[in-house]
Amino acid sequence: MNRSEVDNHRQEISERLARLEEKHDAHVEMTREIKVMMQIQNGRVADLERKQSWFMGGLGAITFIFGSLIAWIKGGSGG
Repeated sequence: MNRSEVDNHRQEISERLARLEEKHDAHVEMTREIKVMMQIQNGRVADLERKQSWFMGGLGAITFIFGSLIAWIKGGSGG
């Protein structure tokens, strides 16, 4: 290879590297956006799970109270 071919090859490699760097930067930015969206989504899911736990606990407590009340009423009148 002579000097001009080497210079052309270096120029092509430099341009390729520049294009790859631009693509990499775009992917890094996209990854950051996805990370933020995932954090928001995880917060929503955690909030929904917390509300569901409270709801199920409340239903369990109500079921226990009404079951105990019914057992008390039937136990008192059947004896």
